[in-house]
Amino acid sequence: MIETYIIEQLAALAEYKTLSRVAEELHTSQPALSRAMQKLEGELGVTLFDRSKNRIALNEIGELAARHAQIVLSAHNEMIRAVKEADRRRRTFSYGSIAPAPMWELTPILSQLYMGMTVSADLQETEDVLIKGLENGTYSVIVLTHPLGEEKYFNKAFLHEKLSALLPKSHKLANRPALQLQELSGENILIHSKIGFWYSLVKEKIPNANFLEQNELETLREIVKTAELPSFITNVSTVNDALPKNKVAVPLTDREADVTFYCICKKTQQNEFAALFSALHL
Repeated sequence: MIETYIIEQLAALAEYKTLSRVAEELHTSQPALSRAMQKLEGELGVTLFDRSKNRIALNEIGELAARHAQIVLSAHNEMIRAVKEADRRRRTFSYGSIAPAPMWELTPILSQLYMGMTVSADLQETEDVLIKGLENGTYSVIVLTHPLGEEKYFNKAFLHEKLSALLPKSHKLANRPALQLQELSGENILIHSKIGFWYSLVKEKIPNANFLEQNELETLREIVKTAELPSFITNVSTVNDALPKNKVAVPLTDREADVTFYCICKKTQQNEFAALFSALHL
């Protein structure tokens, strides 16, 4: 049987052409590479190279062998990737969410239900990535702001979140009973950059605003406490972030600012994740 390192070297010769370049790329010596190719020719019983005093090149049969080597090497690497990915999935419960708030509720529940496994959560801004991940097995469940087709998916509503504008009490809109997002047009607004779909929603709905983005949540919390600038808060985030004394939360009436989150899995896996869905309550 031809050893894997020889197949790798032959495939590299088809790509890099010269022994010196292959030796450099594969971190080996030219003499060692030459011996490996001679060994391969001996095992196959054919000549794979045209040799001259200062040059060695694949002949027609060698080119054929190199193409097959590339196929074998690709299959070898895919086997390793597939096996490792299958093992990772066996030991990891991965899910994806369109917003951070559902993750605050789901992660502790999953950690209790799947003790001994690693719970991995991905926050995504668009649902296409999440649905694709559910389909290809990257995620066991996903969280969206609407249910998916009931013939193929099992959906359970489990969390309601409503967005409000957090305004300084001195702000001209602070005394309003409610607002629409577009009324914040032209404002300098503090925002966390990692808030899933909320990020693109507010940017789309508030024209001409200057968004002052923060990547670190703790840094943003400290700035919000003291800065005389608008920001955002929700009925869920107030559980973790107390309303600053110098700010007022004004509800937003936009339909998109009032959402219900659904935990979703493939219908074929509904029984497998029954304990999770039983633990979720709206």
